[in-house]
Amino acid sequence: MTAPMAAAPGQKWLVLDVDRTLINTTSWYRACVAPGLLLTPQAVERFRTANERAYGLAPTLSEADFRELTLDLLNSSSPAGWSARRMRDAGRRIARELPLYPEVAVYLRQVRQRPRPTTRILFLSAGHQPFIEGVVDGLLRGALLSGLSYEVVGSTLEFPGGNCVQGVVLDGDGKAEVVSRLLDAGAEIELLADDNYHDHPMFERVEKAGGRVLRVRHEPDRSSSRSWRALLADDPHLDLHAHLAGGDTRYALDRLSVADRYADRLDILPPTDNSLGTGTVDAEVFTGALDALCARVTTPGEADRLRRHILACVYEDGDLIRLRGRLFHLAAPPYLLPEPGTSRARWCEALDGALDAAAILDRAVLPGRWPELPVEQRWIVLCVLDHLKNAATHALDVLTRTGLADGAAGDLDDELEALVEESYLAYWSAVFATPRLGVVHRVAAWQRMRALVQECVDTPFRMRELDDPAVIARSVLSLARQCEERGEWPTGIIDFQSGALELGLAFAAIARITRPHRPAVGVAHAVYSSKDLLRGHDSAAPPDLESFVSRVAKHFRERVYSWLDGDGVVLLYDNNVTTFTTLAVAKRVLSGSSARVRAAVACVNYDNIARRLRSLPGEELCEGWQEVLDYRPVTDYVTAFATWGTSAKTLELHRMYAAPAEPPPLPAAAAADPVGAEGSGGLLFKVCRVHNPFDLAAVVAAGAHAIGVHAVSPPEPAYSAAQERHGPLDRAPVRRPDLPLAHYETEAIRLMATMLPPGLKVVVVMERVPDRRDLQTLLATLGLPGSSALQLQCRVTAAELAQLRQTAPAGLVCAVGADQEDFEEYFRFLDGALDPRTDHILVDHSVHQPDLIAAGATDAPGRARTENLARAMRGNRVPVLVADDTSARTVVERCAALRAHGVLVAGCDTQNSVEVPKQAQRYRLIKDASGAQALVRKCPDRLREWTWALDGA
Repeated sequence: MTAPMAAAPGQKWLVLDVDRTLINTTSWYRACVAPGLLLTPQAVERFRTANERAYGLAPTLSEADFRELTLDLLNSSSPAGWSARRMRDAGRRIARELPLYPEVAVYLRQVRQRPRPTTRILFLSAGHQPFIEGVVDGLLRGALLSGLSYEVVGSTLEFPGGNCVQGVVLDGDGKAEVVSRLLDAGAEIELLADDNYHDHPMFERVEKAGGRVLRVRHEPDRSSSRSWRALLADDPHLDLHAHLAGGDTRYALDRLSVADRYADRLDILPPTDNSLGTGTVDAEVFTGALDALCARVTTPGEADRLRRHILACVYEDGDLIRLRGRLFHLAAPPYLLPEPGTSRARWCEALDGALDAAAILDRAVLPGRWPELPVEQRWIVLCVLDHLKNAATHALDVLTRTGLADGAAGDLDDELEALVEESYLAYWSAVFATPRLGVVHRVAAWQRMRALVQECVDTPFRMRELDDPAVIARSVLSLARQCEERGEWPTGIIDFQSGALELGLAFAAIARITRPHRPAVGVAHAVYSSKDLLRGHDSAAPPDLESFVSRVAKHFRERVYSWLDGDGVVLLYDNNVTTFTTLAVAKRVLSGSSARVRAAVACVNYDNIARRLRSLPGEELCEGWQEVLDYRPVTDYVTAFATWGTSAKTLELHRMYAAPAEPPPLPAAAAADPVGAEGSGGLLFKVCRVHNPFDLAAVVAAGAHAIGVHAVSPPEPAYSAAQERHGPLDRAPVRRPDLPLAHYETEAIRLMATMLPPGLKVVVVMERVPDRRDLQTLLATLGLPGSSALQLQCRVTAAELAQLRQTAPAGLVCAVGADQEDFEEYFRFLDGALDPRTDHILVDHSVHQPDLIAAGATDAPGRARTENLARAMRGNRVPVLVADDTSARTVVERCAALRAHGVLVAGCDTQNSVEVPKQAQRYRLIKDASGAQALVRKCPDRLREWTWALDGA
């Protein structure tokens, strides 16, 4: 028996037995006595007799003979033969009846949430390895713990001719050997847990190596483990966490959801190696399944289109294919999936591609063939329907938020709502039954939805906190069962955007499939959260009925009032509770009606509850929080609220998608300076701080005419310290301490310089006047062309300008602060000293204006009025660039106002207004670029706002 192949010095491991250690029974016994799973009913009785002879009070059968007899019964029970896959499937099925101890689930969840690379887990069992592999997979799926890094080692089985033949039995000595080899390889065993600990030296070996051991005492028929509770008792937070999740309260987990009669249908969902529900398939398996699926399409051209659409949806990650990528995560910061296109362009691509792919599949593949499709091909079909549902959900989110205001156009109507609902039915029917794809052929309705979303230019796409299909389905199944048990089938569901936007729709679709005899459930979506006040989106006054309903789009309001006026059940359904406040307030406001108002969530933030109960820092729980929920949730919360870089969800996205990225191809080359000799009416569009190929592609796509490359970094160590929040991936190169360079980005700038399109002006931005040698060295170091212009964010004298004529013959941009006391005097000096044929004056309204930078201030005192500035500038010789950190529309309007007052305006500078927030900026390695790293800053959607504003100027 060998140690796991991945064992390496310093690698941390958990070594865990399975039967009677993680669960309160023996999985193999439970599988063998389940009629029809492994054995025929007759063979089950013979197995029970043999088991009593081997493990009863007076054993008469050796363990080896018992194993052999059991395999004989298996072989006689299945004339069709056995395989490792059939064994894994059997293990996975029986695991649905064997939930993990809640203490184990809490312990493993905190392991999963550790920063990557995480601790690895070795499930070390005497059971048959392929069967135990299925059990472990089923247990982790049942506890919604996908994403743990683990492997299974057990007794081997061989399958010659379809028969089960015992290989190497992993007894106690074999387990000890595996543990010893792990330690000998230099690995650290953090915890060893097993119920068979008598006379086994492996426990002593682990303890001597500094690890921890848990000798589990088996207590039959207990839903909780005293041994594991003793382990967690050393960590009061985890101990309380486990108690909260495993108790008998309404906010504790619904353990019965694992064994729901429809839970086996979820096995069709693609496997994951992450905590977000993103399917992950071996690349070779995916390629074979895609080839086979496309081969079913015989119409010329359609097979190629289908392949192209599917490949656009997935993300290649080494030897793995992730079934979600750039077309799914529309709200992810640009550094994760960097490309020049806007999120709206990606949304259109996802919608159009998924519709076309689903229509091809419906015509050529799916009618009557779904049951016969291999599961790998079903995963690909689900990927297509997942992207269609996701695109429809984002459209619903945008149109719902747009439709809140009383004066807003009623864009969302019955037809579009039905379109979204049917996209959910298409996806969930593929999971629970057979795909219903009639919705994909409603071309005119989809085109109308597409046009309406495109018109909502000021409503961005939002990240949804819960989009894991396994969690959503388990929550719906659990909630539907609990509603039936209490006789409270809902008339209508109100869910909460954006985190819970899928839940009401999923409930309606899954209930329609699994409970067709039940009345249809209506759905409405509320744009309300208790955190709105913290975000500055709400008043301090508690909402009343009218103000709450005003947070529901106009399209849904009439039905909400109708539900509340009836005597049925109105279900408030959210993805998570952290403080319980959102549901508590909504429940209080709506409970004054004649309807019975109930509250449910998919997830509970037990971590926060445990913190508050122990008087530790956390979000304050609302009064009466224990009574808010009426139904049990199914899992712990994966944080995803707007805390990029700190939440569990966003860290997982980073792990999945932040591998070295290939720079996107540049769009069409930038146009020449629109001002020209004649001073045409166009506005020059300059974007500052463009330091890598990803940002270059984004600004060129937006139509920029000039880019600024900044050599304005503060001296060490201030510069490096300022970059720590951006997470540099590599050590910075050696640099000249007297030359200002963005040295973490130097290699990315050099690479970008090789890709500059014709017609794009490069401007080097500095905060001090350089001599000729310094500027030449700077250009050479950054690889920038000699035709680069020089921008000075500092005051200059006449003598310095004369010297700069020789230093920077390609042109000068001199900044003047809009709030300078001597603005008019200094502006007139620059207007007389600069060359109007090559130079510009940058009128800076932002916090970067020279006088404020020199003074070290962080904010401007007060903006000078446009009329006053115009009076000081009118009749200028040297064209002006207007710079500010405000919106594109404001800057373009300011340019127009200045022109109307007789000021020669060349264009505008975006400053930081096209960047993603600081906390969303991260360094990204550039593929095949010798370790070059890019700090991706530019947001294509914000850039697009400038394109629209400039096009209308």
